[in-house]
Amino acid sequence: MRPAIKTVIGVVALVALAFVLYNATLVDRRPPTVARISLSASAAGDERLAQTLTAIDIEFSEPVDRGSAERSFRIAPYVRGTFSWDRATVLIFTPATKLPLDTGFSVNLAPGFADLAGNPAPNPAGPFAFRTVGPPTVIAAAPADGTTGVATNTSVTLMFDRLMDTAAVESALTVQPAGPYRATWSGPSLTLAFSAQLAFGTTYVVQVGNAAADTDGSPLAAAFQTSFTTVGAGLGVRVVVPADGVSGISVQSPIAVIFDGPVDPTSIQGALRISPPIAGDIQVSDLPTDVPSAGQAPATGSSPPASRTPAGSPPASPAVATSRVLVIKPSGPLQAHTTYTVELLPIVRRADDPGQVAAGRTWIFTTGGPSTAAQNQIAFLSARSGIPNVWLMNPDGSNPRQITTDLAPVSEYDVTPDGRTIIYEAAGAVQQMRVDGSSLTTLTPSGVHEYAPVLTPDGTGVLVARRDQAGADLGYWLEPLAGTPDAPQPRQVLSSGAPDPGSAGSAGRAVGTGSGASPWAGMAAFDPTGRFVLLVAGADRRVVRLDIGPSSAAVQVTDLGLQTDLGPPVWDDASGAFLLVAGGAQGQRLLQIPPAGAPTILFPAAGPVAVAGHGGIVTLVAPGGSHVGYSTLLSAPPEPLTTDTNLLDRTPSFSPDGTTLVFVRIRAADPTLSAGIWLCGLTGRDLRQLASDGTDARWLP
Repeated sequence: MRPAIKTVIGVVALVALAFVLYNATLVDRRPPTVARISLSASAAGDERLAQTLTAIDIEFSEPVDRGSAERSFRIAPYVRGTFSWDRATVLIFTPATKLPLDTGFSVNLAPGFADLAGNPAPNPAGPFAFRTVGPPTVIAAAPADGTTGVATNTSVTLMFDRLMDTAAVESALTVQPAGPYRATWSGPSLTLAFSAQLAFGTTYVVQVGNAAADTDGSPLAAAFQTSFTTVGAGLGVRVVVPADGVSGISVQSPIAVIFDGPVDPTSIQGALRISPPIAGDIQVSDLPTDVPSAGQAPATGSSPPASRTPAGSPPASPAVATSRVLVIKPSGPLQAHTTYTVELLPIVRRADDPGQVAAGRTWIFTTGGPSTAAQNQIAFLSARSGIPNVWLMNPDGSNPRQITTDLAPVSEYDVTPDGRTIIYEAAGAVQQMRVDGSSLTTLTPSGVHEYAPVLTPDGTGVLVARRDQAGADLGYWLEPLAGTPDAPQPRQVLSSGAPDPGSAGSAGRAVGTGSGASPWAGMAAFDPTGRFVLLVAGADRRVVRLDIGPSSAAVQVTDLGLQTDLGPPVWDDASGAFLLVAGGAQGQRLLQIPPAGAPTILFPAAGPVAVAGHGGIVTLVAPGGSHVGYSTLLSAPPEPLTTDTNLLDRTPSFSPDGTTLVFVRIRAADPTLSAGIWLCGLTGRDLRQLASDGTDARWLP
């Protein structure tokens, strides 16, 4: 053979050999493996805990022959099922029925499952062990079973151990005592929000019957039951401030609830909802009081002068540690002419019994507008805001509006001649403020209580009765008003005769008395110079005349040998003397008392007296001091102007022009109740009612 041919044959042989070797290297000889066995529906985040409606997924390392894989599948205990595929690499076994609850299973593949090239797996895959869930259960309840003292605005939450068939659960749910509620779900958590406040002191039972099922349809193994008991309504509300439905409330007013027992301060946050919202901190405080503490020994001697308390400071009197007032003091004035809605939630607990709370309530009030002056206005005391305070209204009764905003009853007040400053007493502390509610200052020094404030004629000082905090009588004092630097320093003008403590506990003025005045009223009058004072002092209501003189001079005290509880004295410019109604051997009489000399008896009278600039006089007349009487002369007894036997007249006074009388009336059947504030002309005509309540009415100049 020629060499060239041999060469060609050799090359061909080499190529053929290379082709055979190449194909031999491409033939798949590796068997398939199982990459992962898993549950399609695991429970509680556990890959080995199965829901009863789960499938089993087997993922292979490569596409396999489906028939060989299905024949190799084993599950123990055996359950029937069907096979399906996700592409050619995932075998899905779906049981024909729900798996039994709380049962362990093992899954494996026998050897022999082959890939598409026919390579069989020589070894088994698995086992993969898992367990099915047990029956669904409630794993938590709030409130917890057996809880007591639960708030009446609470909701109930049940936490299941898995997702539930919400409709099945709700149809199997009962609440006793029955009441409407709304059910909402968040995953496995069910919340019941009640449509109305729960009853106080009541045990509620919540039950889920065993018809409730999870999303697989598996029912509860047994009915679930939980119970709780709501708080009792053992904390009563005595007063809300401002009172419900009242208009004309001061824009400086606090918002408060006075309870009949001590309040747990840890339970108050969020207890008051106010609309429109206001800024201010909620707190528990004590009502101010002027009643001496139990066991406190009376002090002796006079109280030394003390410095003024800065504006806005609390009253000098101490607080009794009852902690029964829930109060919000707004950080700024309320909006004028605005209706506010206040809601007290039923969460405020008694401090001495946390299982008792105050029942919720809602009320409204409407503010008025601040007044810059009180001139030509009628001032009066009224409890319409919830606590007796000073109010103003127009002479025709319109636009009533609150001036003072104390949480203790105001027992006495006076207004400066310019109508811009008011002084008043509440809980044994004399306060001074502008009529618009600003510049509040406590005049009463620390360590004492003061009562019966009466302004000096020039409006720079005030006469007050004083006791120390143990109740010892410190007599009467003259003090300068705040903001009057040229006024004299405080000085004692009478060593005894202060009213008894207790104005903080008064419900208001004693309108049924002959004078219509409270025991803490200012029973004093100055002459125009401010030198002479006629004063009714002490528990025996003795009448004394003081010649104060210069601040460096000793006070001259004259006991006139008279006693009266029929109203304060007044100064009469026309006669240059004081007028006072007092009793005696000849019965109740109007007396004329000059700055020096003996009193003169004028005519019978039965109550307080007032005079007009033109010389007219008004007082209460018989029978029984029941009617207003008027006379143009001191020498002529007044003639009665009213005749209604169902009503009794009290505290008459004149309008600034002297043509109209303003007075308070009370009910004859119950003299403790005011029948309002009335006007009439000097002949008794034009009788009309200005207000349905109120005491101590004064028509300011």
